[in-house]
Amino acid sequence: MPKLPIARDRFDAVTFDVDGTLYPLPLQRAFLLPYLAMHPLLLGNYNAVVQEVRTERVRSTDLRGEVARRLGERVGANADRARQVINQVIHGAWPSTFSPRTPYGGIAELLAAIDAAGIPRSVVSDYPAERKLANMGLESGWTAVIDCEGLGAYKPQPDGLLAAAQAMEVDPSRVLHIGDRADTDGAMADEAGAACVLIGEHVRRPKALLELFA
Repeated sequence: MPKLPIARDRFDAVTFDVDGTLYPLPLQRAFLLPYLAMHPLLLGNYNAVVQEVRTERVRSTDLRGEVARRLGERVGANADRARQVINQVIHGAWPSTFSPRTPYGGIAELLAAIDAAGIPRSVVSDYPAERKLANMGLESGWTAVIDCEGLGAYKPQPDGLLAAAQAMEVDPSRVLHIGDRADTDGAMADEAGAACVLIGEHVRRPKALLELFA
């Protein structure tokens, strides 16, 4: 892996993505397979519609509703039915499959090291993260848990990171964001003026970041 693109004196606060950053996303997605068999069109097209909304940089006071409307149009379903499936599966059944075994190894140690260094930390996720964090045993210690969908703008729009920086009372330029996708996490950090480290690109696993807080 390349050398970390950040030095300790470059940041005063840390934000974390959740999906693919705190845990290996492909493994956890396996729990969606039974639901995909039940709702193949709606769930099979969900990610593509979210990506469409993301690429168009849509802003909405009901972003989930906009996704449901587009998803319904794409597969010939009622928007209310699309939203029901999204709520029941993506934000209901799936988070319930998370457990203390879900996170990457070393996540708890990394968070403890950040806390021991006196550095505030927050979550910036595209989706509500409280249940996932609680089920993984990682619910404590966050200054803020930001839901970009709830704010009305998915990554890479910078709203989520800016909100987290405000909650932690730091300038966005003094934030280190830890994520896993260059097109969402990296681009969001760039727009907000923050630094970014990507799991899978700069480090293989999050625990490799311990050296920043030693």
